[in-house]
Amino acid sequence: MNTNPITAPNELCSSTARLWKERVSKDIANQTEASIDLSKTRFIDSSGLGVLLSLNKTLQAQGGVLKLLNPSSAVTQLIELTRLHRVFEIVHA
Repeated sequence: MNTNPITAPNELCSSTARLWKERVSKDIANQTEASIDLSKTRFIDSSGLGVLLSLNKTLQAQGGVLKLLNPSSAVTQLIELTRLHRVFEIVHA
């Protein structure tokens, strides 16, 4: 099992989301747990949220869990505003 966090880009948006998702999907194939480090991510748009939800769905289908690590205050506010804090396991270290 891969326990090293996967670092999200500074901006997880329409211009970065698709390629980042392709890379991360390969990294989490057949995993039961993955952690996405959001500490350096300052902006997420709907495309970025969609990628996180898609990765979460993939892991859940494999019997796993996706953890979001250390989201910035702006990203935390967005996650709470969209009520996705009920979907994701968020870890502040």
